Amino acid sequence: ENGTKEDRISTAEDLFEGFVYYADKQKTALKSVNKRFASTLDSHGLGLEIIKTLVKGPSLSSLEPTWPKETKVNSFFITDDGKAYVDLNTSREMTENMDTGDELLAVYSMVNSLTLNIPEIKMVKILIQGKDAVTLAGHIDLEYFYQTNMLIVK
Repeated sequence: ENGTKEDRISTAEDLFEGFVYYADKQKTALKSVNKRFASTLDSHGLGLEIIKTLVKGPSLSSLEPTWPKETKVNSFFITDDGKAYVDLNTSREMTENMDTGDELLAVYSMVNSLTLNIPEIKMVKILIQGKDAVTLAGHIDLEYFYQTNMLIVK
């Protein structure tokens, strides 16, 4: 009765085993990591937990984060036709050291983690500070919706 929420979610039937994607040590590909989420979460709640998990970064030293830790989630929603919108609060200063590969890994870590764990999501659009952004860090076009890309996963 004095346990935390995490302690109470302890039986296998209370958990949903999903995957989140982080960069490998060389930052050349994404690697999947098993992650348990509460099975009581709806699609929106699960999506928010996935995004927060990605921003927090991996706990394994063999993997690299794909998003700056300072990134904040402004909003997240899923439309009835399977489109997910992720609005992030990030700045040019936070992403200025990202090259094309880093940016590609960031986009697809978000897209793959959401589309492969939440069946309702067919494609993802990343917004920056509530607006369409041309790019995240000057390389990868964010004006479009992105779908799952398993070719980037090793």
